[in-house]
Amino acid sequence: MKKTGVKLILSFMAFLSVNLYFMFKGAAKGAEFFISPAVEETIFFIFLQLSVIVVYFVRPLTVKKSKIIYWCVSELFVLVTVYFWGIFIVGPIWFQ
Repeated sequence: MKKTGVKLILSFMAFLSVNLYFMFKGAAKGAEFFISPAVEETIFFIFLQLSVIVVYFVRPLTVKKSKIIYWCVSELFVLVTVYFWGIFIVGPIWFQ
């Protein structure tokens, strides 16, 4: 269970870093984007999902209960981020 906790902490840190980036980007009114906002947010959503996958595959979990807990909580982090920043805050960013 200790290994699951460490992996969840790493997953939460990735979740927190992406969300903080979006908060600071939103707080900086008139901030320049390197590319379009939709593409930039999509890249960060993909980065968050890839970090969840990489954290899992570095010394994967062996107990089935731990695997289920890790995937459910980590994917919940990803879904909350995508829903909140990609749909709820600015509307569907891919249709603007």
